[in-house]
Amino acid sequence: MIGDLKIIEARSFVIPTGVRPSSRRSSGVEEPAVVWWVKFSCLMLLLAGLSSKLTAQELPKGWRRPHPAETTEGWRRKSSTRFFVVKADFDGDGKEDIAELLISPSTNKFSLFVRLAATDRWEMVGEPTDLGYLGSFGVDVVKPGRYETACGKGYDDSFCAHGEPDYLRLTRPAIDLIYHESADVIFYWDPTIKKFKQIQMSD
Repeated sequence: MIGDLKIIEARSFVIPTGVRPSSRRSSGVEEPAVVWWVKFSCLMLLLAGLSSKLTAQELPKGWRRPHPAETTEGWRRKSSTRFFVVKADFDGDGKEDIAELLISPSTNKFSLFVRLAATDRWEMVGEPTDLGYLGSFGVDVVKPGRYETACGKGYDDSFCAHGEPDYLRLTRPAIDLIYHESADVIFYWDPTIKKFKQIQMSD
């Protein structure tokens, strides 16, 4: 009799094929369908975040990065980015920003763009320049410090026409737009107006 009871007790826990076990008697092991759904949900969240990041990093409409054939000048070999891209914390918020020279195929011009990490939006700084001059232009990072401006160097009265100082004092990195072996302009972040300002450094 005792043996019969054991057999009945054991058989009472056998689950017929196609019947899902009750959640009250779960052994703690998740069902395959539940595991799949959790993994699928996590994957969708990951892809959504990645898609949002990629969208934020898209270039301005109508602009592109230079092709390798447009970056062959010998003087560019001194830079791993060929003097087309620089990264630093330009606005002082502790996050890395990016500045690039981009090309507009429809207008045959290029210009300097900056994307601050705080906004993830591209902003054109300076004026577009004819594409024919691209071979002589590049960008570099200017470290914090005190620099004599074109006005201070006494090149021409026009460099002091708008109240430019004799010296530029930078408390954070800035962007140097270089015209190779000639002039350069520094673009620096002004926290008061929350915009980039520019000043001629040489002619």
